[in-house]
Amino acid sequence: MNQFTDYNFIKLDELYSQPLQIDWLVESYIPSDSIGMLFGASGSGKSHIVLSLAVSIANGTEWFGLRAKEGNVLILAGEGNNGLQRRLRAIQVEHEITINPDRIFFSERPIGLDTDTGFDDAVTAIENLDKELDLIVIDTLSRHLLQSAENSNDDMAQFINRLEQLRHTYKCTILVVHHTGKSDRQEARGASALKANIDFSFGVQKDDSRICRLTCDKQKDADDDLPAKHFLIKGVDLGEADSYGNAITGACIVEANEMPSFAMPKGVDYEQLAIDTFNSEKRLWQEAFVEVCEDKSKTDSKKKRFRGVIDGLIKAGRISVTNDDCYEIN
Repeated sequence: MNQFTDYNFIKLDELYSQPLQIDWLVESYIPSDSIGMLFGASGSGKSHIVLSLAVSIANGTEWFGLRAKEGNVLILAGEGNNGLQRRLRAIQVEHEITINPDRIFFSERPIGLDTDTGFDDAVTAIENLDKELDLIVIDTLSRHLLQSAENSNDDMAQFINRLEQLRHTYKCTILVVHHTGKSDRQEARGASALKANIDFSFGVQKDDSRICRLTCDKQKDADDDLPAKHFLIKGVDLGEADSYGNAITGACIVEANEMPSFAMPKGVDYEQLAIDTFNSEKRLWQEAFVEVCEDKSKTDSKKKRFRGVIDGLIKAGRISVTNDDCYEIN
């Protein structure tokens, strides 16, 4: 299509005429007219988080205390619509809302966006919607690839270029849902070109208590030192029974205060270690804590322990958070 082949240059005064302020779909988290990723292990809650974001945008309502811009949302779902219906109904029941039916749309099946035929079919379907889209969700990346390899930098760079064509044409945000690798490192699976060529990235981790933790991994044009958000994946009775008389349930996320505390190895005073390595800037404080901590845990485990210790110190009133998100000892 010719609209995807136009390539032009602009003058400096045209560049300067563009607004400096970032236009957010979801305040501080999802910028408008951008490409980003949300990744996590299977079952970590990433699809629940994305769906709740989509609903807040479709309704133009706050997303757990953050302002959301009302807009049209398209979800390219790779796992069928049956589960989607239960999750959406769970959001409505739990949060006592009605989802705007005129602003949210779903694909019937996954499609190979990395192929010429699949990409053209997707574009045709978008055109037939006759809507100005604000957000396109691709859930998940692997379900929408037919020819490309996730661990190939060339393939992933080419795939992002296809998404860039969609973003440029429709002036919308594209959010890719992706999996983590098999290693202990909480990173997106596959080629490094994926993260390198996008505008923002968030990771999701989940523990055994159904609490999932959302953290910012990259925010190219804004502050990426965002506080973590914690959610509980909650089962919701949908008020109907199946043919066997059992209650039909769905699930959605509700906000939780923090990750639960975890067991500390005996004989180590981690609170005192945190006080001894104190720095008002969290990043520097964590680096010092991890460096001095002499137990045999992996680095990620030490970082998790650090976060748990800090939360405990705040609860105990031994440290506090200042207005500029720094720390001070009481």
